[in-house]
Amino acid sequence: MTVTATSLPQLPFDCSQTYINGRWVDASSGETRNVENPAVGAVIATVCESSVKDVDAAVQAAHTAFYEGPWINEYSGAQRRDALLAVATAIEQHRKKLEMIESINTGKPIADVRVEVDDAIDLFRHFAGYADKVEGRHIAAQTNAGLEGYTVKVPVGVVGFINAFNYPLCLLAWKVAPALAAGCTVVFKPGPQTPLTTQYFAQLVHETGAFPEGVFNVVLGGVEVGQALVDHDLVDKVGFTGSVKTGKHVIRSTASTARVRATSVELGGKSPGVVMPGVDLERTAQLVVGGCMSNAGMNCNALTRLWVHRSVYDEFMPLLKAAAEALVLGTPQDEGTQMGPLIDRAQYE
Repeated sequence: MTVTATSLPQLPFDCSQTYINGRWVDASSGETRNVENPAVGAVIATVCESSVKDVDAAVQAAHTAFYEGPWINEYSGAQRRDALLAVATAIEQHRKKLEMIESINTGKPIADVRVEVDDAIDLFRHFAGYADKVEGRHIAAQTNAGLEGYTVKVPVGVVGFINAFNYPLCLLAWKVAPALAAGCTVVFKPGPQTPLTTQYFAQLVHETGAFPEGVFNVVLGGVEVGQALVDHDLVDKVGFTGSVKTGKHVIRSTASTARVRATSVELGGKSPGVVMPGVDLERTAQLVVGGCMSNAGMNCNALTRLWVHRSVYDEFMPLLKAAAEALVLGTPQDEGTQMGPLIDRAQYE
């Protein structure tokens, strides 16, 4: 099947607004951004472009929800557990729509997307299990009988997450589920190229009624919006996934504001592969190709270097070439497609 702009599925929801304080709201800027399907370059949605004012509204909502709302002040760990389980169930019940949205927005093969939706469901269920098991420690000071030490784990507060384009739904689950389980509140910014599953996830959150107002918020946009989130004094922790260059900038920014904030960054790398004698060379060739080319190579841990032992080099390289040539490129929504397009022209160039 050859995909065309007219053959793309229609989105099953209105994604023109953003989600702040438990409500769908227009961006104060009035500006919009087109979202394209990378397989054909066709516009599949128009989303709002958040402003600095919108970021402030989202952070203020999360701050109020954390310090004055019931999420951490009244809810038990068991109640937060049940809220996360409700979200996992909602994802599972609407997985077909999420799979379609993720595939047409990212260009990922539908078979890969199914695995990623499975992962998102499992992550919310996994971290739900931690919500009612937050424990501290007692540490006896062995060198001084008069001293006793205790650790008490408390939620950090408002967490601002800035997401990358390569795993929109999975990265959301990896970040948001543990933060919410711990009792934090969240402002989440998806990658500007791939906001659609975040928007649909917010709709599911809203429909479940699992979270009090302000616990989960979404802002949309590019560099200006991300910078406003990083710089906001009411954000207690920043989590970022993206390039090394931008990650360094995020670290410098969070260290130079009125108070140094906790910061986590997940960046790119140069991942090596080593092929040694005594392995199944044909299977290894397939694994190397997968490690390099899965998700069209848009992975932080994608293989970028390969060392092959000289004793197996001549035998291995033709197997590697054959494995690469056997990859099926095609329409992302076709069942047999193994590799889709890069996300946009900038990544190609």
